[in-house]
Amino acid sequence: MHVITIGGATQDIFLSYQGADSVTIAKRDFAEHYMLFESGEKIEVDNIAYILGGGATNSAASFKKQGFDVSTFCKIGTDLTGDFVLSELHKLEINTDLLRRLATHETGRSFIINSLQGKRTIFAFRGANNHLDLTSLVCDELNMADLLYITSLSNQSATILPSLVACAQNFNIPIAINPGSSQLTKGADGLKLSLKHIKILILNASEAHSFMISLIESNDIYKHALRTNQPNKKTTTANDAPYLLSNPVAYNNLYFSMQQFFKEVLSMGPEIVVITNGANGVYVATHDEILFHSSIKTEVIDTVGAGDAFGSCFTGSLIQGYSLEDSLRRGVVNSASVLRFLGAKAGLLTTDQLEKQTAIVDKNLLQRFPLLR
Repeated sequence: MHVITIGGATQDIFLSYQGADSVTIAKRDFAEHYMLFESGEKIEVDNIAYILGGGATNSAASFKKQGFDVSTFCKIGTDLTGDFVLSELHKLEINTDLLRRLATHETGRSFIINSLQGKRTIFAFRGANNHLDLTSLVCDELNMADLLYITSLSNQSATILPSLVACAQNFNIPIAINPGSSQLTKGADGLKLSLKHIKILILNASEAHSFMISLIESNDIYKHALRTNQPNKKTTTANDAPYLLSNPVAYNNLYFSMQQFFKEVLSMGPEIVVITNGANGVYVATHDEILFHSSIKTEVIDTVGAGDAFGSCFTGSLIQGYSLEDSLRRGVVNSASVLRFLGAKAGLLTTDQLEKQTAIVDKNLLQRFPLLR
C-alpha cells in the first residue's frame, strides 16, 4: 500500500544543556509554564544535535516502519539545510519525487531547548514550508496513493487544503489529517468545508480547543450546541471520566463541552475524531462511542514527534485492517517508544515490534464512554 504524506520538512536543531529555570503562573481555570532566561546571559550548551523533522517527514518515517511504500510532498530550499533534508529522506528510503526545492526561500529549521522538567520549547522558522502550493503538483500525481496523510500546513500553505481534498476525491483516496495551528486559524473555513471528505481528523488538546473556539466565534449555532453548565468545585477523582470529558473548556466566561465538540465535528463528515492529550491519554470518537486510552508510563527523553508517531501509526493500523481498539493501542505504544529517544524518528517501531509490545499492554487502560445524542 502507498501513502503520501503532505506538510512540513525541517532540520531540527536540539540544544542540550542543564535546562532553563521555569515558573508556573496559575490562571482561573488552568496553569501556564514558562522558561526563564536572564537578559544578556550567555548560555553554554552541552551538545547540539541535527535531526530531520517536520510533520510530513516524521509521519512518512513512521509509515515506512510499518511497511508502507511512502512518498512525501513538501518544500525545501536549495540551501545546505535542504541538502540535509533530502539526504536524510533518502536514507529512510522515502520517495522524494514529490518534494520540491525553492531557490527563493530557505529550508525550515526548528531550534529546540529543554527545561529542567524535561519539557521543550521550540523556536520554529517555517521558511519554504510556508509556500506549499498545488501549482507544482499535478493532481494525477496523487493517483498512486492508497491514503493521503496531511500534517500541519504552515501559514499560507493552509489554504491549499480544499484543493488537496478535491484532488483526492477525484481518485477516491481516503484522507487523514493532523492539522496545525494555521489550519485552525487562517485555514479554519477551508478545514470546516473539507471535513465532509475527511475520514480521520487528529488534533492535540490545544488544537481541539482552538478549533472549538473557531467554531464558537464563526457561528452562534455552535456556541449554543457546545455550551455546557459551569463545572462544580469538586475535585476529579480516578473514578471519574477522563480529564477532557469531565472538565469543560472555559472561554469568555462560558463553558463548553468536549463531548458536544466530538458530536458536532463528527456531524461535519469525519468517521473518526481523535484528540491526543499528552501524558493524560488519547480520546477516539466515532458515531457510536468515545474510546479513551491512558498513556503508558515510560521514561521521557524528548516529546518532539510523539503526536506524529501516534497519528501515523493509528491511521496506518486502521487501513491495514486492525480494529479501532488495537489501532489505538498500537498508536499509543508507538508514541511511548518515541518519547524514550531524542528526535521524532529514532524510537519509531516496526510492525513486528508493534505486535510484540501491543500484546503486553494492559487492556484495562482502554475505557468506553457513550457519545452524546
